[in-house]
Amino acid sequence: HLKTYTQNANGENYEKKWYEHTKKLVGEYIDHHPVPTCLRNHAFIQEVAAGGGPIQMVTKEAFQDPHLETVGWENFLGMTVGQAVVWASQNIDPKYTNPELTTSEPYVMGSHATCSGAWVSGPEDLSPPEYFWGYNRMLTVDGLFGAGDTVGGSAHKFSSGSFTEGRLAAKAAVKYIQDQKAEGINVTDKQCDDFRETIYKPLENYTVGQNEITGGTVSPSYILPIQGLQRLQKIMDEYVGGITSNYMTNGNMLKRGLELLEWLQEDLENVGAEDYHQLMRAWELKHRTLTSQCVTEHTMFREETRWPGYYYRGDHLKLDDENWHCLTVSRRDPKTGKFTLEKVPVYHIVDEKEKKQAS
Repeated sequence: HLKTYTQNANGENYEKKWYEHTKKLVGEYIDHHPVPTCLRNHAFIQEVAAGGGPIQMVTKEAFQDPHLETVGWENFLGMTVGQAVVWASQNIDPKYTNPELTTSEPYVMGSHATCSGAWVSGPEDLSPPEYFWGYNRMLTVDGLFGAGDTVGGSAHKFSSGSFTEGRLAAKAAVKYIQDQKAEGINVTDKQCDDFRETIYKPLENYTVGQNEITGGTVSPSYILPIQGLQRLQKIMDEYVGGITSNYMTNGNMLKRGLELLEWLQEDLENVGAEDYHQLMRAWELKHRTLTSQCVTEHTMFREETRWPGYYYRGDHLKLDDENWHCLTVSRRDPKTGKFTLEKVPVYHIVDEKEKKQAS
């Protein structure tokens, strides 16, 4: 909406000069319009490495229009309120100063950017037969439904796409119940008691372990959620293509990352929670660690760089459509924690000519 663009420290439109370099990595992908965000990130990273930083977003031109200024602040406050806080702390008004840009530390975005997420059934009227198993947006776990950023297969859901998928999933779940598919599910008291014991274990770890502290706050019996989170971030940052390594990783780095994640998961059996808020943090950490393991497994399995600018496989630096124009699906064995992965076909429902016309 704003028609803003980026420039290097010398006021140059640097993206064009990295066109040929990027085309060698990804082929015709660079010719899509608009240019995919990951490839714009790639040009950004290359320009900074070549000494062209800092990179700026040119806002001064658009913000002279009162309407665009209003739209701009609605966008920033709606999607990246933290960015607006940084500008305020640095006395930056984007109407008078072009703010500096930087790439972010990697984080799991689900379907929002990279089509990643839980494997779900597609809609009956569009899906190939093997990708539809009875109810739209139902996971491979019978009776469990997902929507928005949690489910894979299509990117760029944003807010409107996510709540639209929420309605689709809810309607499918209601139909599942109306079809009496949920009947016959029996949950025993023992199952509930065991589940309760598992959920509240971090509270017990803390209650018992704090009595062993002889000085300060460090316990020999538990780790706190913030300590585990910092450890998780360090593993993913250094071994799985984080900002510290300029988003670069390789097979050996990923294997080492998986070893460290496995040890972290063992230690998280002894995570301690002081109160209910920290209990929530403890379980967020456990789920983030499992998600991180899944990301690492998939990144290692896919021997190419599918999203240059988001991450790089240094040992497989190019996009390889001949071998990897496919989806990769995984299953984690709940007993052993081991992953099995396989390739499955990508079906182009929208004709290529129609897609080019739309872009």
